[in-house]
Amino acid sequence: MELIRSFYTTFIFLILPHIVKILKQGTLPRPPFILSVIHVGNFDPAFVARASGHYRVRAIYEMDGGHPFVRFFFEAFWRFQVTRDPTLKDSLNRKTMRKACRHLRKGGTVMIFPEGYRRWERKLHPGVAVMAHRANVSIIPVGIENGATFRPEQPPLRALRAAIKDYYLLKWVRIHFASPIYPRTYLSEREDVEELMNLVKKDFDGFYERFYGISGPVWTTQDHDGVSYWSEPLRLDR
Repeated sequence: MELIRSFYTTFIFLILPHIVKILKQGTLPRPPFILSVIHVGNFDPAFVARASGHYRVRAIYEMDGGHPFVRFFFEAFWRFQVTRDPTLKDSLNRKTMRKACRHLRKGGTVMIFPEGYRRWERKLHPGVAVMAHRANVSIIPVGIENGATFRPEQPPLRALRAAIKDYYLLKWVRIHFASPIYPRTYLSEREDVEELMNLVKKDFDGFYERFYGISGPVWTTQDHDGVSYWSEPLRLDR
């Protein structure tokens, strides 16, 4: 796993800048924090890692679907997996939330895409705010300007070639880091998450309207299959 992760880091550091010029707008505080990123194309995690300077940043990724070969690499790259599978999600997603919060409390950084993975459902899920509240760390909304948007699902190598071609033609992409959003942990989790998500949505609205001319996604207090986050006790030691 570490060897594969090293290849990924090498790709971000040495190879990616030769495919597309990566520009940066805004500054980041010192870790820990959560990078809450809009999701428009295949290379988004690599672009954000490069622009942030955190080449080994861990990320929340969806393990459902796709080729098993690709899922293996995603686990090596990002470590924190979630699922929509009703037979797995209750245990796996809660376990991942605890692991990610522990990582943040130790000074780490986590990248998350609140819209989910390639779904374009036009809605946000509140896991990013739940995580910020439980770990007591800030959220940095991240916008991607001039991104090559997702195409219909393709075999892994064909999709990779198409993405490389798209970005080579686009020539540049700019990563925008917004101001930190801080949790107010003296509030109840539900109240704090509602406030945090309203602020995340405001930044996402601005990114989508400015960069792609479309409205931003809405958000719901329920996760994608209707199972509430609120039933999970605020404990990280289990």
